[in-house]
Amino acid sequence: MLTVNQDTNFCFTIPQSKVIAEYIVKGKFSDTLECQYEKQIQLLEERVDNDFKINEKLKQKVFNLDTIIDNNDQSILILTDQVNRRDKKLKRAKWQKIALGTALILTSTAIILK
Repeated sequence: MLTVNQDTNFCFTIPQSKVIAEYIVKGKFSDTLECQYEKQIQLLEERVDNDFKINEKLKQKVFNLDTIIDNNDQSILILTDQVNRRDKKLKRAKWQKIALGTALILTSTAIILK
């Protein structure tokens, strides 16, 4: 250790200087790795957040699609009921036409025969 103009200076041998230089390089390398790891951690955290948001949106879409399916099923039931009612009306109307035609023929025949 030397003191020059009230400054303290340290003296090292060449092997000591090499060891110190290695430590300095390792420290800078470690700092660089730490920065890289911090960036990777930040990117991964952002990705997890984005994946969570996507998952929530997909759950909402599934819920919406289930609601649409339920509504479609209800519509199908209503329309099926309407078709069944119309079929019954058509059958009833068909029988009424047959009965009316038969009555007309019988009435016409009775009038002609008198």
